[in-house]
Amino acid sequence: MRVRKLGSATVLIETQDTRILCDPWLTDGAYYGSWCNFPPINLHQYDLSNLDYIYISHIHPDHFDLKTMEIIEKNVPVLIHHYHQPFLKRNIERIGFDVIELDNAKPFEVSGTTKITIYAADNCDPKICGHMFGCVDKDIKGSMQLDSLCVIEDENFTVVNTNDCPYEIAETALTELKRTHKTVDLALVGYTSASLYPHCMMSYSKEDMKTGIQLAQLRGLKTAENTIKKLQPNFYMPFAGTYIIGGLEYQKNENLPVPELQDAVQYLQEQLSFSGYSSNPVMLNYNEFFDLKSKRSSRSYSPISKIDREKYINSTARYFQYEYEVDEFPDDIVICELFSKAIPRLKRKQLEVGLFEDTYLIFDLPSGMYGVINLIDLEFRVVDDIEDIQNYHRFKLDPRLLRRALIGPHLANWNNIEIGAHLGFDRKPDIFRPDIHILINALHV
Repeated sequence: MRVRKLGSATVLIETQDTRILCDPWLTDGAYYGSWCNFPPINLHQYDLSNLDYIYISHIHPDHFDLKTMEIIEKNVPVLIHHYHQPFLKRNIERIGFDVIELDNAKPFEVSGTTKITIYAADNCDPKICGHMFGCVDKDIKGSMQLDSLCVIEDENFTVVNTNDCPYEIAETALTELKRTHKTVDLALVGYTSASLYPHCMMSYSKEDMKTGIQLAQLRGLKTAENTIKKLQPNFYMPFAGTYIIGGLEYQKNENLPVPELQDAVQYLQEQLSFSGYSSNPVMLNYNEFFDLKSKRSSRSYSPISKIDREKYINSTARYFQYEYEVDEFPDDIVICELFSKAIPRLKRKQLEVGLFEDTYLIFDLPSGMYGVINLIDLEFRVVDDIEDIQNYHRFKLDPRLLRRALIGPHLANWNNIEIGAHLGFDRKPDIFRPDIHILINALHV
């Protein structure tokens, strides 16, 4: 069995008789144009022919990229988890692929010697994350989580691909996986934390930003560390969530909390050693592979040049265009009308999550005024000053993107806006509130 690294989370797993492409994202411009690959990917050097299956872990565009899917033959079936909500399935079918939904933890034979088993991050127990999503009720059938992980095994080797699964949510699934798969030969583990923090924080000093970078990096590394300890693989490969920001927001690369791969491995090796665990790291450049039989990589890892990356960002990536840059700039009247129409949906979500408190959502309007929503009454108001507001989450977006987000997720999704770094963000007090970020996803017509 071979595992070839093609991109951030994109790997090609080859057994004796099967080629499975996982989480295809190989083009620039994910998240409405901002996420780009470095080093740049030359697709002409990649062999995406004769694929037997595609596995897509979840709907985020750095795992399910429409432009990459366009260059793959439509007769390749796509394997996904059987989620409670069918939005991933529908989006894949919409572009012409057949989808096979797999039940949680049920092995699926993809060939005579190879099978795949998919687990939802929450192991299909909505109580694990239900307090965050307000989704636990008698009608839930399966997982409300976005993420999934998978096991791909042949007669000789077992590979676990954990993708973006947060350890605190995936611990139960990983425990069950380890119970049924005593030996894990290679674990692919995420080691970064994709969010707006801290590079989108508007009011941070240099010292605040430095501290934020350290905290964000540690959060991602801890997920990798805990996952490795749970699975105890013979080898592990850190991957996924590695990117640069192109386009208008390119300056945020300076504070992007993505550790260098070799630094991540050094941290993980030290922590594993302190805990008495032993696992061998695998580091791959793009289009190189690790062979499980020989236990060797196709080529020794060459660290990414920080100087070359900075040159590429300033000479090329900064000029990439975002999807919404073709739109006309809306005025306050257009934006405020959309807010008024979006409030009813926000109120319904508020009732689900039970979030009623004296906290404000603040949005910068095109004119320089502010739209504010208090989480007690959810009334939308326009004000010219926010200095006296003490408890708030502030979102500053390009008015064209704000308009798209308010129209609906088919144009722009709030979660993708945050991950794509398309905003300036501020909060007081400076405390992470996942319930508020989940609530805001319902703020659209």
